Amino acid sequence: MLKEKYKIGISGHRDLKKSEISQYKKKIENILRDKIEQYDNMEVYVLTPLAQGADQLVAKVAQELGLRYEVLLPMPVELYKKDFSQEGYEVFYELYINAVGSTVTPLPLGTDMEEILDYGVKRDKQYLKVGQEVVDKSDFMIFLWDRVVNHKVGGTADIFDYAKNKYADKFNQKSFVIECERENR
Repeated sequence: MLKEKYKIGISGHRDLKKSEISQYKKKIENILRDKIEQYDNMEVYVLTPLAQGADQLVAKVAQELGLRYEVLLPMPVELYKKDFSQEGYEVFYELYINAVGSTVTPLPLGTDMEEILDYGVKRDKQYLKVGQEVVDKSDFMIFLWDRVVNHKVGGTADIFDYAKNKYADKFNQKSFVIECERENR
């Protein structure tokens, strides 16, 4: 018999400070272990876009703990890979092929695949859309965020605001922010 899933989503920065990664990893591990214990009658499961940085870190920790994860992509892999360094894409691909499944977030009505080939507003909106989809499908969210609101469409601050509005008065029970530093900031 299949267990019901308790889904944990992730949103966070791509450029986490390298010297702090082990601290973030411990915090993520503690959160996931707490959820495994708290929801021992369910399968704790991670939802992630697998972006370089926070998303990949959470997926790696989940994998180390024996948790399954699903990838929600903002666009097809062929287009998405342009947003990674070589090393980041190698990590992405290794995690991607070990995921339990993946889906590509549909483009908004009236948007053509050609319009997201290059960086710009339409591509950024796809990141916003996939982040919202992660929130919508999750029972709990982990944010690795420096708490700086930079007004970048589809960034961590946008996803945080979306989750805060969605969860309203239950936000503190449905999410956890790991305050982080970013490389070169």
